[in-house]
Amino acid sequence: MSVDEEMTSVKAPWRRLRSSWRARRSSDLSKALLGQMRAAAEGAVLARDMVDKKISPSQARERIADVEHSGDEMRGQLVDRLSKTLVSPLDREDLFRLSRSVDDVLDTIRDFVREADLYQIEKRKTYRPLVDAVVVAIESLEDAVASVWSKPQRVPMKALDAKKAARAVNRAYQDQFAKIVDGNGEMSPQALKHRELIKRLDWVGIRINEAADVLTDGALKRGY
Repeated sequence: MSVDEEMTSVKAPWRRLRSSWRARRSSDLSKALLGQMRAAAEGAVLARDMVDKKISPSQARERIADVEHSGDEMRGQLVDRLSKTLVSPLDREDLFRLSRSVDDVLDTIRDFVREADLYQIEKRKTYRPLVDAVVVAIESLEDAVASVWSKPQRVPMKALDAKKAARAVNRAYQDQFAKIVDGNGEMSPQALKHRELIKRLDWVGIRINEAADVLTDGALKRGY
């Protein structure tokens, strides 16, 4: 065996080990980030169950605390793995920003549920169009995040789909806001509460839009 062949045979096991290590780290990142997305999706479904009167606002408020804890745990795992990862499908800074945006999505859903309980809103089904749009937008964002590891070249298009879905949340918000300010004079306390709640849901759409922008920026930097 020549010297070159001998060196190649020595390097081969190390290369396989290094490749396996990188794949495992990347898989850990994927699980953590998608775990965050699942927590956000669970929070949105919980909000929908609340506005559909399947559960009371107080029950939803209690359960959303557990969902938020799960999302925070996944974010903690992602941050820990990022500090130990050398190779990832997107820059580590972009993955961190994406994780933070997803965290903001769940936090804003939590605020909506908590305030719905505080305000004791009776006409909960009024919020169904906005919550439905939020559920769809989160599902679209989750699909875009999953493509980072499965089909990175499709990330920009998937992120665009998520942005379109987020705009549907804003349109639903505008429809509800127009009903509040339709020229009927001073707003009642109930109308003020309604305005605050629909604003929360609009902010969910804004956060989803921000997350989609992070995905697009990160993918373009990597040349996908």
